[in-house]
Parts: sequence; structure tokens; C-alpha cells
Amino acid sequence: MFETYSPSIILQPYIAFFYTIKCHRSDYKNSISEFCMPSGYAHMGFHLRGLFYVVQNNKKQKLSRYYAVGQQTERYYINSDSNDVEFYGVTFQPTGLWHLFKPNMPLITNKAVATNSVLSCNLNEFTENFEAEQSTKSRIQLIENIFTERLSSTQPQQNVIDSAFQLIKENYGCCSIKSLIGQLGISERYLEKKFKTMVGITPTTYKRIVRFNFMLAEIKADTITDYQLLSALFNYYDFPHFSNDFKKYCGVSPSKFQVDRFDFLQEVMASKALLNRNQQNPS
Repeated sequence: MFETYSPSIILQPYIAFFYTIKCHRSDYKNSISEFCMPSGYAHMGFHLRGLFYVVQNNKKQKLSRYYAVGQQTERYYINSDSNDVEFYGVTFQPTGLWHLFKPNMPLITNKAVATNSVLSCNLNEFTENFEAEQSTKSRIQLIENIFTERLSSTQPQQNVIDSAFQLIKENYGCCSIKSLIGQLGISERYLEKKFKTMVGITPTTYKRIVRFNFMLAEIKADTITDYQLLSALFNYYDFPHFSNDFKKYCGVSPSKFQVDRFDFLQEVMASKALLNRNQQNPS
């Protein structure tokens, strides 16, 4: 259902991975519905067959056939009333979408917009080619070409905020803002301002999402989880703070969480895609 693919070397500073999702309504009791959580990445999606829509905070948002979305800060569901969905996605490095296209990131936080509004181009020719291609590999290559061409024309430069992301990841989201600005040699005000511009959310919110994803990757369906130990390992102030994060992102307390109920979530976590390692290549 969920497969990941590595971008070319020149795109890796900006794109974490490409992915495909294939769903069949016959595999669900009712309509297609999958639980998702904030990932710490922006995304761009291309529907080949069928359409997804998002339900977040009891509100339904229809997705364009091609869409882009910034950071997600709340849990949500991707749903479809189609019988079959074949979907191609792009997961950007935290600053990748901004580096390549400079959209207003705060405005697309928790909100999807039509891709052509971000790319500022007509996608009719892309659509013809996308529908004509006969393999996953060739469709992903077609999508990748969009970003390769954009990269050559914009020639973005990495900066101190990209270094901040690397430090946050290396520390599993457990580092403090004070330690970050100390290592980077910048002010907290500068970090906050540039972070909001390039990512759409604050560094504190981003660290919280990263830490939770690393923590969640430690939960396995076939083993008993010691949540008290996990909360300590990931530097939560106390267990109530840990439980609050759990309820925010999973919708239930740790004691009521059953990871084996979330097939799609397990596939994503098992792939290590959100931890940005062990991606697969197209075949």
C-alpha cells in the first residue's frame, strides 16, 4: 500500500522521499479511511486514480487532483469514496518546499492548496504524460523532473535554519531552544522568525512533532510498551506531559492506544520514511 523511493542526489537536500499509496475499497469495511499524524514534513500529492479528502478537527477538506500542503500540526484522516486510489506523493525536507518555490508557509499549514498555485504553471502537459506513463518508476521520474528543472533555475542555498533541522533530528527532537541557538550562534528571535517563514510553524512545535515521531517508532505491535520508560528516554518533563502529547497526536491516552489497529500508520513507521532512512528505490 505504501512504498517509498529515493530522490536523485541533487534533490536530497530538498526532497526527503517520493512515495506511492494504493488503496482498494474492498479492503475496508466501509469507505477508504486511514489515520495520519503530523510528520514534520510538507507534501505534494498527485492523484492518478481516485481522490482523497482530509478530515481534521471534524472538518472536511476536499483535495485537488494535484495539491500541496505545508506542516500538519494536528492528527487527521485521509479518506476516499472512490473504489480505488492510486496516489503519488512528494515529501519535502522541512525547508525544501520553501527553498524551491517560496510559498507563504504559514498560510498552507494544515491547509492544502492546488499545486499549480505553488508551481505557478499549467499542468496540462504534465497530466497527459502522467496518465500515459505505464510504470511507477516512469511516473515518479516525471514528477521528479519538475523539481530538477526548478532546482536548476532557482539554485537555492542552504542556510542556518537547515542546520537547525539537522541538530533537531540528531537529537531526536529532544534538544532545547537554548542549546540550538547556542550551537548555531543566532538569537532566539531570529530562529523563531526564520523558522516561521521557511516552515510555517515555530521551532518548539516542530521539535515536539519530531520527538513524538521518533518515540512512536519505538512502539511495536507485538511487544508490551513501557510508556513511563519511553517518556523518560525522550526527555518529557513528566508523564502527564507525555500523555498530553499522546492524546494530541493519537487521539487517545497511551494505555488505550493499539498500534495494530492502524495498518497505514504501521506501514509508514516500519518504512522508517519519516525518520529519513532506509528508503527504497524504484524498480
